[in-house]
Amino acid sequence: MEKNTLDRLKGKYCKIVIKEPGKQKSTVINGFLKEIDYDKNFLFVESEEGTGLISIESLVAIKPCKKT
Repeated sequence: MEKNTLDRLKGKYCKIVIKEPGKQKSTVINGFLKEIDYDKNFLFVESEEGTGLISIESLVAIKPCKKT
């Protein structure tokens, strides 16, 4: 994922699709993209389940969406 693309989504509500190594299916997370750490390859996301870290390497797709 390009640095510019992720920087534009920072602070916005997004739909994030990730696929963890060793898993068959992808996981969808809806939440706010709070912070991006390019040095450690992590995204900080705040969703209904709480705040979490997502590896940039496991990222399949990300797009802004409206909070429902």
